[in-house]
Amino acid sequence: MMRLTRREYGLTVGGVVLTLGWAIYALGLAPVRERIDTLERVIPQKRTELDQLRVKAREYTRLHEDIGHLRARIDSQDKAFELLPFMEALVAQCGLTQNVTTMNPVPTQSDTDVREVVLDVEMENVTLRQLCGFVEKIQAPNTLVSIERLTIKKNPTDPNQVDSSIELRTFKPAPIRGN
Repeated sequence: MMRLTRREYGLTVGGVVLTLGWAIYALGLAPVRERIDTLERVIPQKRTELDQLRVKAREYTRLHEDIGHLRARIDSQDKAFELLPFMEALVAQCGLTQNVTTMNPVPTQSDTDVREVVLDVEMENVTLRQLCGFVEKIQAPNTLVSIERLTIKKNPTDPNQVDSSIELRTFKPAPIRGN
């Protein structure tokens, strides 16, 4: 067996200790430190995302409840209610029959159990007072009719009168489809 001098023995032990130290650092401490740095960077970002997700979940729950209330209102609405005859009667009641130029149902499509009914009403030569009274009667609490769009333009021939276009919407249960 070969005999090492004290100096060679010290260098060998030092080399082994240095190699073991480097191996422990490279295989154990460096990956752990990198992972800690990554976590310190990612955790605040993930917490922010979690807070946003919680807000979205609350919003989804609220919207889901609103849809439930809307479906209940649709189901409780008079089954014989139709938007076009309702609007024709309302126009006559307000004395605006001669002012209505068009009253057109707008076709819609629905893949759900609720069908949207849209009606476009255009009027000419009405006063703002007449229009406001008409709009007020449309939004009666016993109907599920909403005004989606209301356009008012000055009448070019009479400055005291306006022309308007109103888009109305309501919802009805969709007919049950056969299989």
